[in-house]
Amino acid sequence: MKQKANGFIKQAFVFVFSIYNIIFFALLLAIFILVYFYIDFNSQPANVTWIYSSSMQTLAALIALLPVSYAYFINNLEEEKSEEYDSYVLDQLKKEVYYEMIFVIIFCLVIIIFNLLNFFLEYSLVYAYIISFFTIHAIALLALYVYRLFDPGRVKDILRSFDTTTIDPNQKQISLDEFITEYLELERLVKDYISNEYDSELGDRLPLYDIVDNYVKDFDVIEEDFDDFKEIIFHRNNVIHNYNDTVIDFAKYEKMKDLQTKYERLNMAFISKNIFSSVAVVRNTVELAIKEYLDEFDVENQEIINLKEELITSLQTHFVNKYYDTQILEDAKESDFEVIQNNFSNRKLLGIEFKASTVSNAMTTAEALIERLSPIYLYVVMIHFNTKTKQFGIYYNTRDNQIKFKSIA
Repeated sequence: MKQKANGFIKQAFVFVFSIYNIIFFALLLAIFILVYFYIDFNSQPANVTWIYSSSMQTLAALIALLPVSYAYFINNLEEEKSEEYDSYVLDQLKKEVYYEMIFVIIFCLVIIIFNLLNFFLEYSLVYAYIISFFTIHAIALLALYVYRLFDPGRVKDILRSFDTTTIDPNQKQISLDEFITEYLELERLVKDYISNEYDSELGDRLPLYDIVDNYVKDFDVIEEDFDDFKEIIFHRNNVIHNYNDTVIDFAKYEKMKDLQTKYERLNMAFISKNIFSSVAVVRNTVELAIKEYLDEFDVENQEIINLKEELITSLQTHFVNKYYDTQILEDAKESDFEVIQNNFSNRKLLGIEFKASTVSNAMTTAEALIERLSPIYLYVVMIHFNTKTKQFGIYYNTRDNQIKFKSIA
């Protein structure tokens, strides 16, 4: 309750002492002073009564209009909230608009009470003149309130207030494109991390801030990095919407790179623990599939196209895991056999390609294939069938990008 009261007082102060309100108040006060000293008013009781009653009717209409405008604003905000701004911006915007509406209502009610008191206590033209001044000022506050509802600069001010960045003038310069690219990469890694165990479409649709905010209680590692995440996110949103007035903080860029490294390691640890502990596991599984195929089929008289289809199909029975799916042949995108992790980015873990040729050009073919597919897959395997000797061999890449070969008898 105390926090709400402090928030209301703070926002009321910002609203009252905005540059627009101060300028209008000063001009209105100057005009009323000049009019009061240079114009003679008719002080008949009927005129005073009319001012009191008109003021109260006008203010009552304003009070009735304020909740309608607020409801209209909130409705539009709900429709656009997923397209432009993270939830923390919208929550802050709702609070500010609500506090300003309450202030204008209180201001109008005070004037109405003053009106009623003067009906019974002081039937004075001077008081009626003062009431006229504050009634007009209440109308001006309503106009300012409506203007601020749709002021595009307001959101930019909110974003700026959340980003408490102190820039070192001697820091290394980072472009906006580079910063945003790395931010999106961090978002991907975090979404992969929370979806490695249980892939969630809800998490896929959320922006990074909501991901961090909603999953902080579920993942200890996110809780550890919560403050760093918020700093980076606030800074990212500020530089996007206030780029002309903001310099990218290299310290936050480095902090973002550190988080990338951390979550990439966590994702790799999950793969090593639950899917492929090493390239040896992949190699041995492929080798087992080929040996079983050799025991079942006669490759001497088998056509190459049939051999390929049957062998690749048989691989699916050896690569079974709840954390990934497989695609083969026409359904595979980049190779003959793909292992695709069931997480946010559907990371491609393994690509297996079948090649049939003489042994003389096998290594050259393997080097070219692995070089092409290594950026796509974590592991790449080429199953080579020697058309002369009718023997199989396996070419594969290690984690340190070395190409190994194993012959299968």
